Amino acid sequence: MDCKRSSSPRSAAIIGGNDDLLIEILLFLPAKSLIRFQSVSKHWRSLILSPRFSRLHTLHHRRRHQPRPSFLLRSSITSQFFVCQPKVKKLVPFRFEYRHLKILQSCNGLLLLECRNSPYGQKDYFVCNPTTRKYQKLVLSFGQLVRGLCMVFDPAKSPYYKVFCFTGYDDDRYSKWVEVYDSGTRTWTERVKVSGGPGQIINGVYWNDAIYFIRTRRTSCYFSFEDDSYGFDWTYETPRVSSPGATKSHVMESNGHLHHVVLSLFYYNNYVYVFEGIKEDGKWFLKYKANLNPISSRFDGKINAISLLGMIRRKREKDSALLFHMPGKIMVYRFVDKKIKVLVDFTREYYFEKGQLQFLFRDAHEFIHTLAPV
Repeated sequence: MDCKRSSSPRSAAIIGGNDDLLIEILLFLPAKSLIRFQSVSKHWRSLILSPRFSRLHTLHHRRRHQPRPSFLLRSSITSQFFVCQPKVKKLVPFRFEYRHLKILQSCNGLLLLECRNSPYGQKDYFVCNPTTRKYQKLVLSFGQLVRGLCMVFDPAKSPYYKVFCFTGYDDDRYSKWVEVYDSGTRTWTERVKVSGGPGQIINGVYWNDAIYFIRTRRTSCYFSFEDDSYGFDWTYETPRVSSPGATKSHVMESNGHLHHVVLSLFYYNNYVYVFEGIKEDGKWFLKYKANLNPISSRFDGKINAISLLGMIRRKREKDSALLFHMPGKIMVYRFVDKKIKVLVDFTREYYFEKGQLQFLFRDAHEFIHTLAPV
């Protein structure tokens, strides 16, 4: 008995003193748990936050596990940020280092931010990991009008990300210059001239080794950057839905799938159509159709009392769902059984206002928890 009792602390000491063995064990833990485990000791903290372990953990989890997404929501009433997790029945407040900011893009756990010190102050750009609360400032010194920035990050392929900065002149909205920031070398490449593309580079979605700019009522385009050959292509068509009433369209990426979601809105005849992009030929097919009447009936058919926040796309059909918001509640619509479940009820929280929508689609950003360094 004494031998068995003494072997446990001895084994723990062996593991704790062997960094290679400790790393092999910690690699299997989720990022959120590792953030808490930083407090175990200074040694653990330095190991978990080291760039080498962060890259190993990022690649390990992306290749072996399908990450469960969370959503970063910004209140349209208070401008406060909250984290919404599909398995947690409450909204967790989240605070950035900058008060005046805009999330330009969310890409596999990293955020591209436009920040100001004051409402009308100078714009600064950062890449942020909301899990580790780390920031990397992007120093721009191009001397031209910035038309937009986009980020590319695929941890299944590389632990490093790239940021594309598009600049141009006021009198020429179609000719642009692009410079690329590589987090691996922490440098900008020399400028390359590109033609075409949208006038403003906004709402880009990274998917299928390109950045897509989906325009819901017109021909869309994508920006290709394979083999350092940059260019825009305007051959991407988006699906349309015939509706007796108004339609609202949203484009989103979830777990490697591109979705074009159309809300067909008419009095007591409200549906949502989910189209999925096909990588091989750039076309769309109807993946899901959902009846929203059970939700709108709670508000006498007023669909304006509902906002779509995002889509949770999983390998198993029963795990895929849509995330909705109505005054005081965050709801999940599951495609497999067509059931609507209240995920979060915040009617008793200080930020609740009766009859008011707190969160809109433009202020909802899906992200995954990761230790990816910035």
